[in-house]
Amino acid sequence: MVVRNGAVQDVQTEKLNGEGTGSRPALRDPGTRTRDWWQVVLLVVALTTVLRLPAFFVDVFNSDETFLATQGQVIRDGGDLYREAADRKPPLVPYVYALTQAVTGTTDLWSVRVAAMLAAAGTAVLVAFEARRRFGRTAMYAGAVLTTVALVSFAPQDGQAANFETFMLPLTVAGVMLARRGRAATSGLAIGLATLAKQTGAATLLPIAWTMLTRRDRRGITKVAVWFAVPLLAAAALLGPRQLVYWTVLGNGSYVGTETASALVVGMFVVMTLAWAACNAPILWTLPRSWRARRTPAADGETDTDLWLWALSAAVSVAVGLRFFGHYYLQLVPPFALLAAGALAWSTPRARRATVALALGLGVMFSAAGYFLTPFGDEPQYRTVSRYVAAHTDRDDRVLVWGNVPEIYWASGVRPATRYIATQSLLAANHPSRVDTPAATELDPQTWTWFFRDLRRHAPKFIVDTSDTTIRGADRSPVSQYPRFERYVDRHYRFDRTIDGLDVYVRT
Repeated sequence: MVVRNGAVQDVQTEKLNGEGTGSRPALRDPGTRTRDWWQVVLLVVALTTVLRLPAFFVDVFNSDETFLATQGQVIRDGGDLYREAADRKPPLVPYVYALTQAVTGTTDLWSVRVAAMLAAAGTAVLVAFEARRRFGRTAMYAGAVLTTVALVSFAPQDGQAANFETFMLPLTVAGVMLARRGRAATSGLAIGLATLAKQTGAATLLPIAWTMLTRRDRRGITKVAVWFAVPLLAAAALLGPRQLVYWTVLGNGSYVGTETASALVVGMFVVMTLAWAACNAPILWTLPRSWRARRTPAADGETDTDLWLWALSAAVSVAVGLRFFGHYYLQLVPPFALLAAGALAWSTPRARRATVALALGLGVMFSAAGYFLTPFGDEPQYRTVSRYVAAHTDRDDRVLVWGNVPEIYWASGVRPATRYIATQSLLAANHPSRVDTPAATELDPQTWTWFFRDLRRHAPKFIVDTSDTTIRGADRSPVSQYPRFERYVDRHYRFDRTIDGLDVYVRT
């Protein structure tokens, strides 16, 4: 007999069921084990497909999708990512968008959402396999369902969109799994690739380093560090080290700095965190039990401390930048789902059924919301102006959108005139979720130098000014606040027309 969290378990029964401390899946019939794996894969793929069906019916979930799709279009046209379609993010996800566009022959977002479905399913399957190794067969199925559902259990613009985090998560899970199995080199490689999806992927080095340190595996730590650096160095060689370092590290000062901390930020943190916790209660309610068992060896002989460090690193990743967008919280799902799966493996069947039923109910509810629920705030009426721009431009023409409406670039298919797809945040430092009023000045001389250099190289045929609207805080950064750019517009452009509140200027 063994005791864990006050629950008495019979060792022989556990061995027959593939559960409990000291039992390993190898004790079971290998054929049954293989069937279990296939069942989990089919379960996850089916559940992921059903819960993410809105992907095929909704044009746009959030502006990040169209921003990335525009980057993908630039890449496919032979453009240089950071010199023609820059963002403060690493390059992997824009290239995923470009690849899906090339394979499917369309820029419609359903194509990349299929790739996001595969990434989400991969995350859930890996969590399930790790849950089985640590906690047994019951935990495997619980982890599969809880992860799949938690990845969509929030607002559709966060849970349904093909976001950076969606493509990062399977790589971070793989990194933790491989480290647990003593495969340091491939673990480091996985986290390096995750960091190329989003910078916060590097935070997962914390639980991996802990795993190596507890084993006194200095050679393993070295391997992790070396192989972590390999994909980063390869990306720098391919894209240019100066641009990559600037846009992913040095140019993020205003984005991740704490000087804009305010009551607005604190309020958003409280609201978003409580909302996410309420939507994901199925993976959170068992945390007290998991915490009490954190020093108890799992079935593979090691404790779950690495999962808690993983959760800590994910929480820090959510908080970096003080922005608290819903999709940032996706980073918390894998470690919490694994902890929940472990706790449920030692819970009563009734508790397991209730938890899974609640999770599925929430998943269905948020999936249904994906068909009709739109993001908060004014959303742009971009279709008409996009058709106008597309109809009055040739292949070599460019367009500049002043504001944050990448939907116009994406829907029109016309290349951006500058590298700043979102001038509002990248040039004007206008972050509505962080500051009340942006500074009316050219804050970063380097970015403005590049902006005017781009305008000289690719003078746009049209400028679409969104600042007469409240779309994503556009009214907070009117052209008139930037005298040098205002003079450029006055000198080279004339007002053409207003389409759905968006002012269109044409080059004279």
